[in-house]
Amino acid sequence: MNLLAFETSSHLGSVALETEHGVVVRGIATPREQTQRLIEITDELLAAAGIGLADLSGIAFGRGPGSFTGLRVSAAVAQGLAAASGVALLPVSSLLCLAETAWREAGCERVLVCVDAHMGEVYWAYAERRGGIVEIVGDERLAAPSEVAAPPSEWRDPWCAVGSGFGSHAEALAPLARAATKVLPELVPAAAGLLPQAKRDLEAGRRTAPAAALPVYLREHTAWRRSS
Repeated sequence: MNLLAFETSSHLGSVALETEHGVVVRGIATPREQTQRLIEITDELLAAAGIGLADLSGIAFGRGPGSFTGLRVSAAVAQGLAAASGVALLPVSSLLCLAETAWREAGCERVLVCVDAHMGEVYWAYAERRGGIVEIVGDERLAAPSEVAAPPSEWRDPWCAVGSGFGSHAEALAPLARAATKVLPELVPAAAGLLPQAKRDLEAGRRTAPAAALPVYLREHTAWRRSS
């Protein structure tokens, strides 16, 4: 199975390619480079692997929530490549991607993910590794930092506080940070973290048409709910 993945929901972007020979990941240092570099890196990775777009089983992208501009970039590039090649398109939660990255890089099995959403808000969710699979537990939310709740009481084992929210809103989130076993405010979603869920979706036949593969911002829904 050959899978290509884009993740640009944060200030650091990345592209991953998984083939039978393993996973290769390339980073993108600044948001300004993302549009051009996604295509360039894709061409470089495919050429190095000796395959073309038509040889891919799927194209995954971090669908958010996260940076508005970054999400649009990944979605547009993934949509364009999928439409041109007929390859399956696989949107994956960027919060889930961050939780998967925390498991891969720091061994975190239970995670409170909290990402700075600017405008005095954060994106947050609980995630847990169950049966070898990292999953979001409950809903993905957009809220003020003061509204982020402690993990559920059944989480008796250690848990990690992960994401830029714990750096940008350190004072408001300090009680939660003190309760966590690890605090990883600098960790960002990496494209390789999209691959496990993308493979599960592909195997289950869950593919998305390019026109329907839209970024998830959460903010529009919250704004509507607050004004209603």
